[in-house]
Amino acid sequence: MRARHVTFRRGMTLMEALLASTLLAMGASAIVLPFTAAAQNEEADARRTLTVHLAQEMIEEIVSKPFNDPQGGGDVGPEGGEISRGLYDNIDDYHGYADGYGQTIGEIVGLAGQLIDNPAAKYLSRHVATTYVYVAGQDSGDDPNFIRIDVTMKYKSDEMLTLTRMVYQPQ
Repeated sequence: MRARHVTFRRGMTLMEALLASTLLAMGASAIVLPFTAAAQNEEADARRTLTVHLAQEMIEEIVSKPFNDPQGGGDVGPEGGEISRGLYDNIDDYHGYADGYGQTIGEIVGLAGQLIDNPAAKYLSRHVATTYVYVAGQDSGDDPNFIRIDVTMKYKSDEMLTLTRMVYQPQ
């Protein structure tokens, strides 16, 4: 009788397969991670650029209005009947105006009245404050010569930027 010699084929063990899978996953994540970070940075840069543009646009809209109220109103903020931005007739009417994230409108409204549909505008909001400024030595009983406009841009309620502009009205 002859003795049989049995040969076994050597294959991958389960442990070797797990080790290869782990190394492959680590290598793939090392390759993909920089691209993910770059995409996030690009989105944040687009949001910052749009934020500056929207704040500047609002300031330009505000300063295009007269310094003094044509109806002679003296209070800061919109007068009765000025219930929307399109009805504001002077600079101080914009005091307290807000649009965007968390507001009743839900979106930022552009200069022409259109909703800003740029994906970077998601979660952005715009807030306006106007304040009359008296210079040193000026009697507070006189009409002010300056008004300060602050446009604050927020992302998810976190302040990103505030642009300020002073407007002068000679007496």
